[in-house]
Amino acid sequence: MYRLVKSTNFLRQSVYLLLLLFVLQSCKETNSNNGDIGITSYTSKKTKADKKKYYDSNNNVVYEVKYKNDAFKLRTVASTLLWKVKLYDDKVKISDNEENLNGYQIKVKGPLEAKLERNNENLARIGFDESSQTITINPASGEKITKASDYSPSWLVLSIDEIPKDQQEIIISELIEKGF
Repeated sequence: MYRLVKSTNFLRQSVYLLLLLFVLQSCKETNSNNGDIGITSYTSKKTKADKKKYYDSNNNVVYEVKYKNDAFKLRTVASTLLWKVKLYDDKVKISDNEENLNGYQIKVKGPLEAKLERNNENLARIGFDESSQTITINPASGEKITKASDYSPSWLVLSIDEIPKDQQEIIISELIEKGF
């Protein structure tokens, strides 16, 4: 039994690492003049104990993440706040202001279920079916199913249209890195 648990934990950690690498490799979505969408990858480097910088393919700093014990902030190169992410035991608050006013909340409802709310309005739910290894995200507008090999409530960030795609992917990777 111990060997099975140990190998399952190793597999889970490997999957998290692969997901993180995938997210970081496809981390920026840009619009060209003709409306097509192109993907540019970001790399990241911790520059201080409490700061990480994200670089584009030309090695220009695009974003920085500033860490605190129970939170992190996604900021512009000029250190202007884009998103504040506050971590709790059973939820995450995401807002575009220091006071966390009018923010989004990802609430963990069970070991394999979570929901996204804003101002007490349910915006989306996520669940994981272990038998089919499927993550299901149910936004208020319909149903979207994504195949995956592991579950994380952080995938609900994809349902926040207000956050640009490249910033969504950075927030997701940071949340997964923090074990959420």
